[in-house]
Amino acid sequence: MNFTNVLRAVKKHWVTEIVLFCVVVGAVVGCTLTMTPQYKATAELLIQASSSSSNATDATSQSQAFSASSVSSVSSLCPDILQSDSVLQSVIDNLGLHSNVSQLRQSVSAVVDEKSPVIQIMALYPDSDQVVKIVEESTRQLNKQLSSTLGSSVKVTLPTIQQPVKPLVPSSPNVPACIAIGIIAGLIVALLGAVIREMSDKGVNETSDIQAIIDSPILASIPKAHTVSDGTPAVIVKPRGHAAEEFHRLTTNVSFVTPNELNQSNVLIVTSSNPREGKTTVAVNLAASFAEKGKSVLLIDGDVRHPSVANALDLNNGIGLVSLLAGDVSAKDAIQTYWKPYLHILPSEDQNTTSGIVLGSDAMKDLIDQASKRYDVVIVDTAPMTVANDAVVFAKQGGVLIMVVGQGVAQKKSLLDVTKELKMSRTEARGIVFNMVAVSNAGRSSHYYYEDHSEESRSDRRKKRKSSGFGKKRR
Repeated sequence: MNFTNVLRAVKKHWVTEIVLFCVVVGAVVGCTLTMTPQYKATAELLIQASSSSSNATDATSQSQAFSASSVSSVSSLCPDILQSDSVLQSVIDNLGLHSNVSQLRQSVSAVVDEKSPVIQIMALYPDSDQVVKIVEESTRQLNKQLSSTLGSSVKVTLPTIQQPVKPLVPSSPNVPACIAIGIIAGLIVALLGAVIREMSDKGVNETSDIQAIIDSPILASIPKAHTVSDGTPAVIVKPRGHAAEEFHRLTTNVSFVTPNELNQSNVLIVTSSNPREGKTTVAVNLAASFAEKGKSVLLIDGDVRHPSVANALDLNNGIGLVSLLAGDVSAKDAIQTYWKPYLHILPSEDQNTTSGIVLGSDAMKDLIDQASKRYDVVIVDTAPMTVANDAVVFAKQGGVLIMVVGQGVAQKKSLLDVTKELKMSRTEARGIVFNMVAVSNAGRSSHYYYEDHSEESRSDRRKKRKSSGFGKKRR
């Protein structure tokens, strides 16, 4: 996943990111606020040595010799002595602490520098008054234990050069620092969550999913509405509806992506990556939309494995494409008229002939060539690309390939495989139709159009209101 895909995932899964961010930050803030405050106190001690000899000159020389050679050894002894059971137990007993030796050992420590005669005694405790007493008592017990450990020949003392000061604010938790860490952690977790969700989401649910795989323009987004799924073209059922307007948009945008140099620029090949993405529905509605504009249209059912155009339009498919290519019937007998006198349908029969023989034959090529010269628009509904590459065969002859991608039905892997196959055959999808798009009530851009989401017409609603007593004139 490259940087562009990461940005697309961040933009797409923003709801997930907000939820993860709030959960992480909330957890960090909650843990921070529920933590017991800890106060810190520090004292500094200086290592001093003196001899028990009565001769002043000898005492001075011994003290200097000790200071020069043994400061590091005394410094290294202090942390262990401070955290010994005898010292800590004495501190607990003298101060009456409600802690055991193990707990106090985690709270009291000594920081030493072997090159310096200064020792720092530190303590953390929930009580600001008690923490000072702990440092002071620990210092006394350390002095006492150190003297007994080193013996009486040379007396070592640890005078306090900096007394512990009562802390006014707790040293931990550091609320601003914890919140900052929580925010940073929340952003990282939110980003990872978006990337993981994008990688685990195998379906095509947004236009960004399509654009990340296929570098082709989105020509239209057809809504998932009853006026589309009923079979009869939306421009006939509800010509001012949202679905009809999207098919009008599709017919217009097709002309924008059709190169003039194509041999058969008026031949539109409609396919999809997988079955059940609504390619036949799009082909039927596209043909009706062109016919509504006064164009002469021939819709060919090229999916001979699973013919569905005749069934969608409630036409007879007893004779059709296969019979015509075999020479058994004439074009006049095989082609049927639907809705408009210049909207012609060439269905395909249910048969067992191998589709490659039918669609790859010279007769099929001649049929497409003659139809492209006679009709303004020729639309070929072909098999899904994962089933067969019939669409590539027609596109190689110079037709305009249009991919139908069904929301929630199309799979990213299948779409990626189709893209690789198109690249290998040196063909390309000129445009994408995003089909069966779920549109919420909030997504209605205008009520100038009759809504396709409503199952009832205005007259139906008016009749229902009258039958229920609403709208009647009161006497």
